[in-house]
Amino acid sequence: MLLDGIRNLDAVVFVCGMVIFLLLLTLLLKLKPKPKSSLKRIMEPISKGEIKHIIIPDGIGGLLEINHIVLLDQGLLLIDSLTSQGNVFGGDNLDEWTQISKGRSFKFANPLRRLKTSKQALSALVPNIPIFYHIVFSDDTVFPRGKPGFVSVLNSLQQDLEYLQSEPIITAKSKQAWERILRIARKDGQAAIMDNE
Repeated sequence: MLLDGIRNLDAVVFVCGMVIFLLLLTLLLKLKPKPKSSLKRIMEPISKGEIKHIIIPDGIGGLLEINHIVLLDQGLLLIDSLTSQGNVFGGDNLDEWTQISKGRSFKFANPLRRLKTSKQALSALVPNIPIFYHIVFSDDTVFPRGKPGFVSVLNSLQQDLEYLQSEPIITAKSKQAWERILRIARKDGQAAIMDNE
Protein backbone atom coordinates (compact mmCIF):
# COMPACT_ATOMS: atom_id res chain seq x y z
CA MET A 1 0.00 0.00 0.00
CA LEU A 2 2.80 2.37 0.91
CA LEU A 3 4.58 1.52 -2.35
CA ASP A 4 1.43 2.29 -4.35
CA GLY A 5 1.19 5.68 -2.62
CA ILE A 6 4.83 6.47 -3.45
CA ARG A 7 4.31 5.42 -7.08
CA ASN A 8 1.21 7.60 -7.33
CA LEU A 9 3.11 10.51 -5.77
CA ASP A 10 5.98 10.02 -8.25
CA ALA A 11 3.46 10.00 -11.12
CA VAL A 12 1.82 13.20 -9.84
CA VAL A 13 5.23 14.93 -9.48
CA PHE A 14 6.20 13.78 -12.97
CA VAL A 15 2.95 15.05 -14.51
CA CYS A 16 3.21 18.38 -12.63
CA GLY A 17 6.81 18.74 -13.79
CA MET A 18 5.82 18.11 -17.40
CA VAL A 19 2.96 20.63 -17.19
CA ILE A 20 5.28 23.28 -15.75
CA PHE A 21 7.89 22.49 -18.41
CA LEU A 22 5.32 22.84 -21.22
CA LEU A 23 3.97 26.10 -19.75
CA LEU A 24 7.48 27.55 -19.53
CA LEU A 25 8.29 26.42 -23.06
CA THR A 26 5.09 28.01 -24.38
CA LEU A 27 5.86 31.23 -22.51
CA LEU A 28 9.41 31.35 -23.87
CA LEU A 29 8.21 30.81 -27.44
CA LYS A 30 5.68 33.64 -27.09
CA LEU A 31 8.22 36.00 -25.54
CA LYS A 32 10.97 35.16 -28.01
CA PRO A 33 11.48 38.29 -30.11
CA LYS A 34 10.74 38.02 -33.79
CA PRO A 35 13.89 38.24 -35.88
CA LYS A 36 14.34 41.84 -36.92
CA SER A 37 15.77 43.16 -40.12
CA SER A 38 19.33 44.26 -39.83
CA LEU A 39 20.68 47.27 -41.71
CA LYS A 40 23.92 45.41 -42.36
CA ARG A 41 22.06 42.39 -43.78
CA ILE A 42 19.92 44.60 -46.01
CA MET A 43 22.89 46.57 -47.34
CA GLU A 44 25.14 43.52 -47.85
CA PRO A 45 24.05 42.71 -51.44
CA ILE A 46 24.77 46.23 -52.74
CA SER A 47 27.58 47.39 -50.43
CA LYS A 48 31.17 47.33 -51.64
CA GLY A 49 32.39 48.89 -48.38
CA GLU A 50 31.13 50.95 -45.48
CA ILE A 51 32.40 53.24 -42.78
CA LYS A 52 30.63 54.73 -39.78
CA HIS A 53 31.06 57.85 -37.68
CA ILE A 54 33.66 59.77 -39.63
CA ILE A 55 34.51 63.46 -39.57
CA ILE A 56 35.14 65.38 -42.78
CA PRO A 57 35.64 69.05 -43.64
CA ASP A 58 32.26 70.74 -44.08
CA GLY A 59 33.42 72.88 -47.01
CA ILE A 60 33.13 76.19 -45.11
CA GLY A 61 36.01 75.90 -42.67
CA GLY A 62 34.49 73.56 -40.11
CA LEU A 63 34.03 69.86 -39.55
CA LEU A 64 31.04 67.60 -39.97
CA GLU A 65 30.32 64.10 -38.65
CA ILE A 66 28.78 61.62 -41.04
CA ASN A 67 27.08 58.63 -39.44
CA HIS A 68 27.30 56.03 -42.19
CA ILE A 69 28.63 55.94 -45.76
CA VAL A 70 28.21 52.93 -48.03
CA LEU A 71 30.27 52.43 -51.18
CA LEU A 72 28.13 51.31 -54.13
CA ASP A 73 28.90 50.54 -57.76
CA GLN A 74 26.68 53.55 -58.53
CA GLY A 75 28.39 56.04 -56.18
CA LEU A 76 28.07 56.66 -52.44
CA LEU A 77 25.10 56.27 -50.11
CA LEU A 78 24.75 58.31 -46.92
CA ILE A 79 22.58 56.69 -44.27
CA ASP A 80 21.30 58.07 -41.00
CA SER A 81 19.65 55.50 -38.72
CA LEU A 82 17.12 56.76 -36.20
CA THR A 83 15.78 54.58 -33.42
CA SER A 84 12.24 55.53 -32.57
CA GLN A 85 8.83 54.07 -32.02
CA GLY A 86 5.33 55.34 -32.42
CA ASN A 87 3.97 57.75 -34.99
CA VAL A 88 6.20 60.24 -36.79
CA PHE A 89 4.90 63.23 -38.70
CA GLY A 90 7.35 65.00 -40.97
CA GLY A 91 7.95 66.39 -44.40
CA ASP A 92 10.79 67.47 -46.67
CA ASN A 93 10.25 71.18 -46.05
CA LEU A 94 9.32 71.17 -42.37
CA ASP A 95 11.88 72.51 -39.87
CA GLU A 96 10.74 70.11 -37.15
CA TRP A 97 9.21 66.67 -37.18
CA THR A 98 7.00 65.27 -34.44
CA GLN A 99 7.08 61.86 -32.83
CA ILE A 100 4.12 60.66 -30.77
CA SER A 101 4.83 57.66 -28.59
CA LYS A 102 3.11 56.36 -25.46
CA GLY A 103 0.88 59.42 -25.31
CA ARG A 104 3.77 61.88 -25.39
CA SER A 105 4.84 64.21 -28.17
CA PHE A 106 8.46 64.99 -29.06
CA LYS A 107 9.79 67.43 -31.64
CA PHE A 108 13.11 66.95 -33.42
CA ALA A 109 14.97 68.71 -36.22
CA ASN A 110 14.21 67.57 -39.75
CA PRO A 111 16.85 64.82 -40.26
CA LEU A 112 16.78 65.23 -44.04
CA ARG A 113 18.33 68.69 -43.74
CA ARG A 114 21.34 67.35 -41.87
CA LEU A 115 21.76 64.60 -44.43
CA LYS A 116 21.55 67.08 -47.32
CA THR A 117 24.26 69.18 -45.62
CA SER A 118 26.40 66.04 -45.31
CA LYS A 119 25.83 65.32 -48.98
CA GLN A 120 27.01 68.83 -49.94
CA ALA A 121 30.16 68.50 -47.82
CA LEU A 122 30.91 65.10 -49.31
CA SER A 123 30.28 66.42 -52.83
CA ALA A 124 32.94 69.07 -52.22
CA LEU A 125 35.46 66.30 -51.44
CA VAL A 126 34.51 64.03 -54.34
CA PRO A 127 32.94 66.10 -57.11
CA ASN A 128 31.26 64.35 -60.03
CA ILE A 129 30.41 61.26 -57.95
CA PRO A 130 26.72 60.51 -57.40
CA ILE A 131 25.85 60.73 -53.72
CA PHE A 132 22.56 59.27 -52.59
CA TYR A 133 21.08 59.58 -49.10
CA HIS A 134 18.47 57.90 -46.97
CA ILE A 135 17.06 58.13 -43.45
CA VAL A 136 16.21 54.77 -41.86
CA PHE A 137 13.83 54.55 -38.90
CA SER A 138 13.35 51.42 -36.81
CA ASP A 139 10.51 49.00 -37.63
CA ASP A 140 8.51 50.32 -34.65
CA THR A 141 7.97 53.63 -36.46
CA VAL A 142 4.78 54.46 -38.36
CA PHE A 143 4.24 57.42 -40.70
CA PRO A 144 0.43 57.88 -40.56
CA ARG A 145 0.45 60.65 -43.18
CA GLY A 146 3.03 59.00 -45.42
CA LYS A 147 6.80 58.83 -45.40
CA PRO A 148 8.74 61.75 -46.86
CA GLY A 149 11.01 60.99 -49.79
CA PHE A 150 14.30 59.27 -48.95
CA VAL A 151 12.87 57.99 -45.66
CA SER A 152 12.29 54.32 -44.82
CA VAL A 153 11.51 52.08 -41.94
CA LEU A 154 13.98 49.23 -41.73
CA ASN A 155 11.63 46.59 -43.14
CA SER A 156 10.92 48.66 -46.28
CA LEU A 157 14.50 49.84 -46.91
CA GLN A 158 15.47 47.14 -49.39
CA GLN A 159 12.45 47.91 -51.56
CA ASP A 160 12.93 51.67 -51.17
CA LEU A 161 16.52 51.42 -52.44
CA GLU A 162 15.65 49.46 -55.58
CA TYR A 163 15.84 52.67 -57.61
CA LEU A 164 19.65 52.53 -57.19
CA GLN A 165 19.77 49.53 -59.53
CA SER A 166 18.73 51.76 -62.44
CA GLU A 167 21.57 54.23 -61.80
CA PRO A 168 24.67 54.02 -64.02
CA ILE A 169 27.51 51.81 -62.78
CA ILE A 170 30.71 53.76 -62.10
CA THR A 171 32.67 51.24 -60.05
CA ALA A 172 36.16 52.62 -60.76
CA LYS A 173 35.20 56.25 -60.05
CA SER A 174 33.31 55.21 -56.91
CA LYS A 175 36.35 53.31 -55.63
CA GLN A 176 38.65 56.31 -56.27
CA ALA A 177 36.23 58.61 -54.45
CA TRP A 178 36.05 56.11 -51.57
CA GLU A 179 39.84 56.02 -51.23
CA ARG A 180 39.99 59.84 -51.23
CA ILE A 181 37.36 60.04 -48.49
CA LEU A 182 39.24 57.48 -46.39
CA ARG A 183 42.47 59.50 -46.73
CA ILE A 184 40.81 62.78 -45.72
CA ALA A 185 38.27 61.60 -43.14
CA ARG A 186 39.08 61.14 -39.47
CA LYS A 187 37.71 58.61 -37.04
CA ASP A 188 38.53 58.72 -33.33
CA GLY A 189 41.35 61.15 -34.04
CA GLN A 190 42.94 58.82 -36.59
CA ALA A 191 42.79 58.59 -40.34
CA ALA A 192 39.71 56.63 -41.36
CA ILE A 193 41.69 54.45 -43.73
CA MET A 194 43.30 52.72 -40.74
CA ASP A 195 39.88 51.62 -39.47
CA ASN A 196 38.12 50.79 -42.71
CA GLU A 197 35.63 47.99 -41.92
